[in-house]
Amino acid sequence: MRQVSPPPDQLRSGMSAPMAAPGAAPYVRTMGTFQVIRGRSPFDTAEWPSKKARELFKLLIARRGRPTARELLMDTLWPDDEPTRCANRLSVALSTIRTVLDPYRRYPADHFVSTDKYVVSLSNVTVDVEVFLAAAREAVLRYENGEPDALTALALAEAGYAGDFLAEDRYYEWAVSLRELARASYLDLVRTLATAAARSGDYERAQAYQLRALERDPFDEQAHLGLIDALACTGKHDRARRQYHDYRRQMDRIGIEPVPFPPHRVAARPLSTVGR
Repeated sequence: MRQVSPPPDQLRSGMSAPMAAPGAAPYVRTMGTFQVIRGRSPFDTAEWPSKKARELFKLLIARRGRPTARELLMDTLWPDDEPTRCANRLSVALSTIRTVLDPYRRYPADHFVSTDKYVVSLSNVTVDVEVFLAAAREAVLRYENGEPDALTALALAEAGYAGDFLAEDRYYEWAVSLRELARASYLDLVRTLATAAARSGDYERAQAYQLRALERDPFDEQAHLGLIDALACTGKHDRARRQYHDYRRQMDRIGIEPVPFPPHRVAARPLSTVGR
């Protein structure tokens, strides 16, 4: 039986994304905007009493639960300060994080932020990017196993991507790895959904997903060629040719030889081979 996923716009407006409902534990939004939610109460960026404490919290999130050396944290946050002063500042920042996460002290001090003489760890916090990555892995596994609800799972996971991880901190090196991982997972979802839509003959939906891929990565050759092919298959030949010229410009910018026009030559080349 052919699987059909819900239209992308319906998923975003009328269906809940995997991480839409925060649970009882502190819930942290890091994609698109940064926000801590305790129960149903949002704690916005401007409410943090300390910018450095907020930055430390983000850094610990980017570490994905891995213990982080105190020296690394101090060198990152206060690179020019002397060690004793850094240690004091780190202790104050950690205390601020604990207060933000547990203002009424309902849990032991190490419930959310645990420390010892050498390392600091963050736990018992739900983070949207981690929920998204788990949903993406589950959806891809279902699709690879040919499960009947796989395309719906893929579409729901895709709808849960609210934006780049810590987009406001794009120049911090410690945020790059997780940002790139989440973006790559999102693009894999979109490409898979676009290819599945095209194979089922739903070229309008394929166009929508390919455009989303290009919004995130304008140099995505597979998305360019898939969009050109989908436009041609719906009789939009002028738009297909304009898209092809845009594709050529983008490929020239990164030194890649473009695939020749017309689109039927693209269709003859499996999408899985593009860019390899």
